[in-house]
Amino acid sequence: MRHPSAPGLVATYRIQLRNGVDLEAVRARIPWLQALGISHIYLSPLFSAATGSTHGYDVTDPNRVDPVLGGDEAFRALSDAARAAGLGIILDIVPNHMAFTPENPFIADIMRHGQESRFAPLFDIDWDRGPLQFPVLDGTPADLLDAEQLAFSLIGNDPILRVYDKHYPLRATPLTERLAGGETLDEGLLAQLLDEQHWQIGHWQEDGDIVHRRFFNVTDLIGVRQEDPEVFEFTHRWIVEQVRAGRVQGVRVDHIDGLARPLSYLRRLREALGFIPIWVEKIVKEGEPLAPGWPVEGMSGYEFMAPVTQLLTPSEGLDALAAAARAPVPTDYALEVRGVRRTMLYTVFTPELDRVTDAAIMALAGSPVAAPEVRAAIVQLAMHWPVYRSYAADVMPPGELCAQALAGARGDPHPSGMLGPVFSLLSAPDDPLARAFAARFEQLTGALTAKSEEDTVFYRSIAYLPFCEVGAAPDLQPIDLERFAVRMNERASETPCALNALSTHDTKRSADARAAIIALAAFPELGVRVYGEALARAQDRALPPRWGIYAIQCALMMLDQPDAAQRIADHMAKAMREAKLESSYEEPALEIENGVTELALSLMASLEDGALWSDDERAAFMQTWEALMMAQTALQITAPGVPDIYQGTEIVAIALTDPDNRRAVDWDAIASGPAGRDARKLKLTQDLLARRRQDAELFAMGSYRLERTPEGLRVTRAWQNRAVTIDIPLPDRIAGPDAAARSQHDRPHETQGTQYGR
Repeated sequence: MRHPSAPGLVATYRIQLRNGVDLEAVRARIPWLQALGISHIYLSPLFSAATGSTHGYDVTDPNRVDPVLGGDEAFRALSDAARAAGLGIILDIVPNHMAFTPENPFIADIMRHGQESRFAPLFDIDWDRGPLQFPVLDGTPADLLDAEQLAFSLIGNDPILRVYDKHYPLRATPLTERLAGGETLDEGLLAQLLDEQHWQIGHWQEDGDIVHRRFFNVTDLIGVRQEDPEVFEFTHRWIVEQVRAGRVQGVRVDHIDGLARPLSYLRRLREALGFIPIWVEKIVKEGEPLAPGWPVEGMSGYEFMAPVTQLLTPSEGLDALAAAARAPVPTDYALEVRGVRRTMLYTVFTPELDRVTDAAIMALAGSPVAAPEVRAAIVQLAMHWPVYRSYAADVMPPGELCAQALAGARGDPHPSGMLGPVFSLLSAPDDPLARAFAARFEQLTGALTAKSEEDTVFYRSIAYLPFCEVGAAPDLQPIDLERFAVRMNERASETPCALNALSTHDTKRSADARAAIIALAAFPELGVRVYGEALARAQDRALPPRWGIYAIQCALMMLDQPDAAQRIADHMAKAMREAKLESSYEEPALEIENGVTELALSLMASLEDGALWSDDERAAFMQTWEALMMAQTALQITAPGVPDIYQGTEIVAIALTDPDNRRAVDWDAIASGPAGRDARKLKLTQDLLARRRQDAELFAMGSYRLERTPEGLRVTRAWQNRAVTIDIPLPDRIAGPDAAARSQHDRPHETQGTQYGR
């Protein structure tokens, strides 16, 4: 049962707020979105966020719409307009973390009052480890005092320490009274002033003393204690009010794996929100199901993207590209990941590892002397952990996959003697200390997996970038039509209202960009040749060969794109720093970054002027690329689940990793009538959404069949006494081994047919 104001689910349209897009701008787009054929507008976080936020995930107040976006009044106007147009509103909520900054009024109060602050229970802070740490300085406090970048001041009657452009609240003490009375702050008094605070400031590269739970390794974000019912009630007050008022018809829960007890949280959320759709941002490995018992419609769509890419990737071409790129990239993906994880645990995630170790020692009732062995056991288990997280903290014992992690850790050259006892804590449901350890360990493995794989090895194992994607992995293999259909029927059975995404604000590349490299795999000889040229040019420039392979793929994706040179330069810098080999965020190697950028631009110039391929090859490649873009769209909209269309992807959208994939969309240009392949993709999207709207139940829940035809693929959806078929044209080199092996299939008597692209 849904709220009377809620439309049925047909498709969602994700809009990134900020960067020039406020709630009034979204309201102005409602007629266009209505014409496109979607049923729900899906908004990125709209809560008050840190000054200058470009994404909204750095929330400073979850109970207030950011004034930058128009505030609560603008949201009500948008909701009313959407309801009048027959559209629903889906909001992206951020329960796991808030901004760790003095701008956050709750953090400011804690800075002034410490553990006595009424807001102290909101956040996951280990007070027994010391004061809050703000690693924000590029010198010592004394250096900043001399440079007038740090000073004592008052805001009203409240004492603050100005550090750069931020105001850090101070405890009211006799010293602050003296300073307020005009005494000069010198180096000695500064040391005394800092020593009496509930917080400390330090160098930006020194975060080992962090005492708050972070989002991944982002110190500027602090974990929220949603396991506390009072914290949940306080942080969800606004969203509950909006749902009950009929202004919100669905929510997407950001980073569910960051919470201490996701199942308990989701049960509480379901009780508070009623029967509106709830989706969770959750990344699963191949073959890993959604955790049982979660009261949600499903995941936010990452698990849909990989099978589409696997289906469309030609095996012969993938093998050829992998062989051509083999020398410069890691040959053992799992081994590379384990190595990166180990390094990160002892560097990036030191505060988190310390916290998990302490929790294990308490649960084991061991002496501090055992700490090194316990720590080693945690590292070895985390290195081999096969999924983002298990859910032992929710009293769901780790399954067979996690048991394999124990076996893998025991096979290491020097296994810890504490592996067994530490692992056993994950299967002790009646022990609250074991549950506390499980929560800490699981919060660590999720962050570690994301940072080591998505944000590191995905930029090293780069032979085939379409598999270097959120929800996928570089060592995936293609799947056949039968396996794809099995997965889609499982989707219809288990999570018929899960979101089907192809591009999001977090994907490494947009679907249309990935399609360029899938198209290259359809031409193995061409692929091997251009990979070889890229390797040779990298060698001529004395650049690591892996960046030649990476550069040629980026050059293909960015053909004919606006501002390609600057966008490639920005992306290459990010890619190299994420790979953490020749460059890093801490120590950027600008010379080599510029060299790789120049390599990519030279390869793109050679593609544009025909030096790397013939006119016939280019024409065939471009035709195949467009066919793949259309096929991805058709598979997305016709599959079980709810299509989630990312802003601007109703036409051809080429985007690299964020912030490139969050660039502003020219909706006026789209609405005024695009041409060429943009127009063809827009028409396809509108036509298929219209078909889906005619029988949303059939498309969401009906059986799924995928067959070969002489022209490509045919999707058949059936539900009760109704059926529909959609033909998806694809070149022979993509759609199957040869046309003679395919057969025409008679349509059911009740069928309505749709075909496009001939």
